[in-house]
Amino acid sequence: MNQWPPHSKIACFNSIGEVIAESKRSRLDLSDSLMLWRKSCDPLFCTIEVSTKDKKWKTWNSENVRKIESRIAYDLEFDAYKVKIERLSQPGKTLCDKPFKWNLEITADYDEEDPALNPVNRNSGSRFRAARSDASVKSIQSSIEEVYGLPRGCVCLLTPEKKKASPSSSIKKLRDKWKNGQ
Repeated sequence: MNQWPPHSKIACFNSIGEVIAESKRSRLDLSDSLMLWRKSCDPLFCTIEVSTKDKKWKTWNSENVRKIESRIAYDLEFDAYKVKIERLSQPGKTLCDKPFKWNLEITADYDEEDPALNPVNRNSGSRFRAARSDASVKSIQSSIEEVYGLPRGCVCLLTPEKKKASPSSSIKKLRDKWKNGQ
């Protein structure tokens, strides 16, 4: 699931009930909205409410609740955070146009054994990691577009000669070209 349900309203609240992030566009990035500007490495405790007016989402049944929980986990874990999700609402016959609520506990999931990924370094999420050497140029271009919410086909990796890298070429071959200046 790459996005929230269509026509969603999403709101996140801090422990005293103040809105700390919200969206009506179905494209809220929890990691960026909640964690990017935090200076503390302490866990963030917050409440999230989600509602949708999409006709395919009729009630907050177990399947729909799991889809949202999966989206929450994916959104945060993709950028190197751990999240504990606690349901405040109960699945059942409640309509999806009414908010379903969860409590979240979000903590940094940095590899403390690796000094390059210590908690002071905020750039250790997936969007900041190096591409695998065996990945194709095409797959990395697509990943960049997806991570940053860019239109399909707008990212282009270049060779040192300022030509488009072959989509079927590996990242290792492209790195070697840049390393050797070829």
